[in-house]
Amino acid sequence: MFSILRRNANCVYGRAHSLERVQSVGDLQASLPIVTYEDLRPWVERILGGEDNVLTSDPVLLVERTSGSTTAAKYIPYTAGLFAEFQAALAPWLWNLYTTSPGLLRGTAYWQVTPLARTPERTRGGIPIGLGAEASYFTPLQQRALARLLSVPAEIAGVADIESSLYVTLFFLLRDRNLSLISVWNPNFFSILLKHAREWSGHLVRDIHDGEIRRVNLTDAIARKQLASPQRARDVERCLSDAHMKLTDLWPRLAVVSCWGDAEAAPEVQELERKFPDVAFQRKGLLATEGVITIPRAGAGNVAAILSHFLEFLDDQGRPHLVHEVEPGAEYSVVITTSGGLWRYRLGDRVRVTGSLRRTPLLEFVGKEDGVCDLRGEKLNPAFAGSVLRELRGELLLPVGFAMLAPSRTPEAGYLLFVEQSGPAALATVLENKLRTNPQYAYARNLGQLAAPRVINCGPNAAERYLERCILLGQRAGDVKPTSLHLAEGWENWFLVPGKANIGRMRA
Repeated sequence: MFSILRRNANCVYGRAHSLERVQSVGDLQASLPIVTYEDLRPWVERILGGEDNVLTSDPVLLVERTSGSTTAAKYIPYTAGLFAEFQAALAPWLWNLYTTSPGLLRGTAYWQVTPLARTPERTRGGIPIGLGAEASYFTPLQQRALARLLSVPAEIAGVADIESSLYVTLFFLLRDRNLSLISVWNPNFFSILLKHAREWSGHLVRDIHDGEIRRVNLTDAIARKQLASPQRARDVERCLSDAHMKLTDLWPRLAVVSCWGDAEAAPEVQELERKFPDVAFQRKGLLATEGVITIPRAGAGNVAAILSHFLEFLDDQGRPHLVHEVEPGAEYSVVITTSGGLWRYRLGDRVRVTGSLRRTPLLEFVGKEDGVCDLRGEKLNPAFAGSVLRELRGELLLPVGFAMLAPSRTPEAGYLLFVEQSGPAALATVLENKLRTNPQYAYARNLGQLAAPRVINCGPNAAERYLERCILLGQRAGDVKPTSLHLAEGWENWFLVPGKANIGRMRA
């Protein structure tokens, strides 16, 4: 906290809140209100226009764009100090990952590039927008070391469209027999890659055999990395034709897949673990565009990233607690202060304390606390919707796979449950009963303000179509998380009418 203050107390925001007088945590909490992005938006707009010394004294190097489900885009400033805070968390994660899985050093790694097919942009004040690959969070030295182990070249970020980017990614992944680590954000992205590997197997096998990607216009940097691999092509063809393929059939050295695994991502990871018991799935910590809250530690869980930002945890009464003050089993809302200019910023994430490691709390991501849906005063939120879907799965009424609630006003206001495959006839009735445990929802239903929920089977490409629309709504691919409740309307039209940019299709 004090290092952040020393560097940035003299910025415009700091002077407005007399931060130069802060001598203790209590002083900071008395001087600064807890804020959301909307509170900071006017200050960030000044940064986007090119003004210096607004939220930080340190220069803003770039901004990263992220988004809630329906609000306008958020732009998070990145400074050298913020990068250092990310690196202070990621360095021990990497050390723990590679020392507990020493086989990783003998193979290559795939670090997801996100967003795919992004064109270079700048703010109206000339500040670059966007980080690029996940490896951008690491130090230059770490990046150089990781670059030697990359299975998929970082230049893939320059491929023109999402479909082509996925194809080129698969070309390099499947060609690489020595792949030992896959690091992605959303586990569904990994599932999409595996599905496309089978769908496009004929083209991929031919291109790997010949060492030439024919379907995509490549930059010179990527084109130079194409090599003919006839034997590998035959191995890939055999593996992809096997209905019971194991991941280690494709990649004999694959040891770890790192991805989100808490809250809404948990069912997807569990399904992947069931399908592929030959590989360890590491659940990523809580790393947001704004900051890093937890990092995974082998054999323990996700530990609070105490070497990075200044962390506070709000209880249900709104009282702030420091890291050493949280209680096992309790749930909290996360508040962070970072060197990027987020001062006592309410992240919108809830965590549960699951234990401790050497007096540092272990935290599980529970879900988002924003995203409340309020068509008719019912105030449904993702945490409640998630609990309903988990109960339905536990009662074997909700099939495994994609499932999401969303509001609709056509033909009447109400909620739709989108599923990847049909469930039993009783699903809609039981869903209604569980939603009615929310008293505001029950009241709106009893008044006739809301129609009964409907279940819509949106087919096997549901998760992929969900990702596609979220990207079109302005989210980074890496920020698109599985959700139990999405605030946007119109999903019934999106899922049931093929989109022009459907990445689930490849033209012959």
